[in-house]
Amino acid sequence: MLRVFITGGTGLIGSAVLKNLIAHDHQIFALARSDISKKKLITAGTTPIMGDITQPELWCNDLPEFDAVIHTACDFSDDMAKIDATLLDHLIPALHRQSHPTRFIYTGGIWLYPHVRPTEPAIDETTPFAPLPEFLWGETGINRVLSDQNIAGIVIHPACVFTTGEHDQTGHFARDIETAQREDRVTLIGGDNIYQPLVHANDLAELYRLALEYATPGSSYIGSTIDDVSTRKLADLIARYFGSENCSINTITAQTAMERLGNWARGLAHSQHFSSAKAQRELGWNPKHLDVEAALKEIRTRKN
Repeated sequence: MLRVFITGGTGLIGSAVLKNLIAHDHQIFALARSDISKKKLITAGTTPIMGDITQPELWCNDLPEFDAVIHTACDFSDDMAKIDATLLDHLIPALHRQSHPTRFIYTGGIWLYPHVRPTEPAIDETTPFAPLPEFLWGETGINRVLSDQNIAGIVIHPACVFTTGEHDQTGHFARDIETAQREDRVTLIGGDNIYQPLVHANDLAELYRLALEYATPGSSYIGSTIDDVSTRKLADLIARYFGSENCSINTITAQTAMERLGNWARGLAHSQHFSSAKAQRELGWNPKHLDVEAALKEIRTRKN
């Protein structure tokens, strides 16, 4: 049993990770920024630690002993670079003060990697970074974690994360499912020839656990399971299952998406495909959720 501290424990990735780790008999502590989050974490079987990633100076110095930290929290605002850097400024020194070396699993992301056409070789962990401007900070954070000799750093790069309606969450599908149901429209960002890799939160959580238990410090792993479905195909499926026969699909540019959602939305028009062979080979990762249409059918069943 490992004592593990998770940031973002009530978020899309973190909630799946803590559920998986608890099921495998690890003792979990998680950051809670509100009483609502605290109650959710207690209900999930986790020990909450009150604090906010935007104010790490208020809680990092009082952390108990851990065997590992899993950092899944991210503020999708234009301030996320500053927020993550400040968090690491306080969290890494706190881990240095632990009585033994601590494993630190840091969450990177696929938008640190270049645009790749479907006909080009798949991106893997050996592919050089080419971050979108809004995600340069992720490369900086990765370098800080992996280069620090006093912590055992590991990085996981998740694809776009979805779930199949558990706890009313659908992740990457949520925005378009909502507009299909309420307004009978789906938005397509960047045109018909965009491919965005996907991964189910439960499959991704299993990858985090395997990395926690078995990965060699300094390792990085890509967590992607579905990359052969274009965003146009996904929009068609969401319109079919959640809209009417006349559900419209409206195409907008990446710039328009950024104006509506924030600068991070540039990534929604970033076409890529990946190989997760390393995680499968080295950690025995065996993802289960590989069918987008089946996932959307399951979501519709849960909602009805």
